[in-house]
Amino acid sequence: MSLDQRLYHLPLIGRITKRLYSYFKEHIAFTDLIHVAVGLGLGLIIAGGDLLNWGFFALAVGILGHIHAFIKGGKK
Repeated sequence: MSLDQRLYHLPLIGRITKRLYSYFKEHIAFTDLIHVAVGLGLGLIIAGGDLLNWGFFALAVGILGHIHAFIKGGKK
C-alpha cells in the first residue's frame, strides 16, 4: 500500500486528500503554480516589511487554488 493510499484511509482528511490528488494528478502545472504561491506567500509574510501585502495575496492565491482543486477533484 502506497503512502497516498494510506492517506485516503485517514478519518477526517482522507476524503479531502483523495479529491485533491485526483485533480492534482491531471493538472500538474496548476498544482506547481499554487504550491509555489503558498510558499512564496509564507516567505513574504515571514519577511514582512513592504512585501507583506504581496505575501497575503500570494497565500490567498494558493488557498483559492486548493479550494478550486477540491471542488473540481470529485468530478469525472
